[in-house]
Amino acid sequence: MNEELINQPYLTPNEVAQQMMVSPVTVRGWALKGILQAEVTPGGHRRFRREEVARFARQWNPAGKKGPLRVLIVDDDRALAGYLKELLDDGKDRCVVETAHDGFEAGRKVHSFAPDILLLDYMMPGIKGSEVCRQIKQLPGHADVRVIAMSGYITPDIETEMLAAGAECCMAKPVDVSRLLQIMHLEA
Repeated sequence: MNEELINQPYLTPNEVAQQMMVSPVTVRGWALKGILQAEVTPGGHRRFRREEVARFARQWNPAGKKGPLRVLIVDDDRALAGYLKELLDDGKDRCVVETAHDGFEAGRKVHSFAPDILLLDYMMPGIKGSEVCRQIKQLPGHADVRVIAMSGYITPDIETEMLAAGAECCMAKPVDVSRLLQIMHLEA
């Protein structure tokens, strides 16, 4: 990041998105929901105080939490779910990982397991990941669960649908492991 940007008191949605490794649409959604405070310029553009972005980043940064990160993997592909569980449950006590293989099981485990992050497949039998995401985000006490969507068939429409439902980003399958770990703040 260049020196000029570091000394700016305000950031644009694109700058916040780059810093948080999400899309600008996600940043605008956070502002609309009131979870990331924005100020509006006379021209109608959102600007974010650097201190507010730092506060928000700490809130979303699992490293600031006590105890290991709680991750729920929701995917009907049991082999992929098992692979991700093994990847994240690496013996370093950074994560506690559970899996669910459909939306119904995901709903039950959200209540009993209380995850910090959901790795959520878009295409599952019976219910789409966007509906699972929407329902989980509406549960009292679960609006702040981070949802990282995954799909083997990502299209702009699917990405828009998942972001509108509350996902912070969408990843194509096969999952780029280094990007996933970076998004989860678990990079080696």
